[in-house]
Amino acid sequence: MKPVQTEITPIIKKPLYIEMHDEPYLSSPFHPISASFHSHPELQLTFIVEGYGKRIIGNTISEFEPGDMVFVGSNVPHIWISDPAFYKENSVLRSRAITVYIDAKIFQQMFDALPEMHSIREMIQQASKGINIYGDTRDIIANKLTELYAKEGFAKVDGLLQIMHLISVSSEKNAINTEDITERIHQPQDRLIRVIKYIKDNIHEPITLVQVASVANMTIQSFSRFFKQRTNETFSKYLLDLRISHSCKLLIEMDRSISDIANLCGFVSHSHFCKVFKEKMGKSPYQYKFGLNKKAS
Repeated sequence: MKPVQTEITPIIKKPLYIEMHDEPYLSSPFHPISASFHSHPELQLTFIVEGYGKRIIGNTISEFEPGDMVFVGSNVPHIWISDPAFYKENSVLRSRAITVYIDAKIFQQMFDALPEMHSIREMIQQASKGINIYGDTRDIIANKLTELYAKEGFAKVDGLLQIMHLISVSSEKNAINTEDITERIHQPQDRLIRVIKYIKDNIHEPITLVQVASVANMTIQSFSRFFKQRTNETFSKYLLDLRISHSCKLLIEMDRSISDIANLCGFVSHSHFCKVFKEKMGKSPYQYKFGLNKKAS
């Protein structure tokens, strides 16, 4: 089974993200969208709250059940597949899990520079084999994960570092594979990632549904359904939000006119950009750029 190479950060737009799963099944071989054996550069910590089945981490297939906790390194192929009982018609079984995605590039400089982070740095390297966490360490981390889901800002980052430290110093863990199973061979790339990269590379240009459907090698109708299923957003909303997000960055970083910023973000007119920006951000581009809080009338 050849893994699909994907990325999490471009889709969720956050370097640190905690996801709470509560659904009929985690992955199903009968539902291809949710069942891809895949890898991504983000680190991943998954805790199974409810449900059972098989998980594949690299070249190791194991059973999973409530309490299963795994830390997966960058580009390690993996998938959790619920037991066939979960796919039966009228099944009342549920699958619940907490998953944390961490963009390692954001934290890598800190891990490399600070001697105090040595144990975490080593643990991340060990995660290239997949790490199974058990015992009291698992129980402590499970409680912290539930608390972390409700936190924001520095408290979330601090909680994450505490969890990674606990994993790094604990003896209640073992390698899932006997060797580094990071994928280094060429893998088929997730078509959604191709589309997102195309959008970001051409954010200054008009981008049509026809163009992105062509990048994904899909019909317009199929692409629209595919994009909504993967992102929970329509393509038009995603594109507009991305243009506004990019404009916020440029307004702060560049000494350019509002019209120039609008053009660099793919807006066809200054007035349309200002109207959309105020609707999204609650203030005009000028007020945002110069840190003004009073809304224009």
